[in-house]
Amino acid sequence: MKAPARVLLISTIVSVLVMGVALFRYGLLTKSGSTGAVSEPLLPEVTGEAANAEVGKAPTAKQLANGKDLYTTKTCGVCHGADGKADSPTAKAMKATNLVSGVFHNNKSKMEPVAYIAKVIAEGVPGTGMASFKAQIPKESDRMDLAEYVHSLAKK
Repeated sequence: MKAPARVLLISTIVSVLVMGVALFRYGLLTKSGSTGAVSEPLLPEVTGEAANAEVGKAPTAKQLANGKDLYTTKTCGVCHGADGKADSPTAKAMKATNLVSGVFHNNKSKMEPVAYIAKVIAEGVPGTGMASFKAQIPKESDRMDLAEYVHSLAKK
């Protein structure tokens, strides 16, 4: 076999092996992954203030004002839009959640909305463009205020 043919054969074999490992790693060669469906993102258990949030308790004006300030200063509007509608070209390209709709498709556990929003702010949503903002908003009380504000957008 000539050198160029040997190089082509070896590079093809290596490519096939690498693709096989990648497909196996992401579950695309298994029976459960054969549908091509993307697995639902997994989120960690809710703890702290978010877990103990009182369902139905109205947020205070101070909480909403702090939440709105955080929404504005922590770049939430870049993806979700200044009004939360996610209708900008950036939001559409990222498939950002329309916060005004009040529908959170990744809330598979059907947990209380404010607790779920606080969890997403803290942990992000794996497999989506939503990153964790725990480092940018280290205080859990601030994340809860932001969650209350985001939840209030759906009521407008």
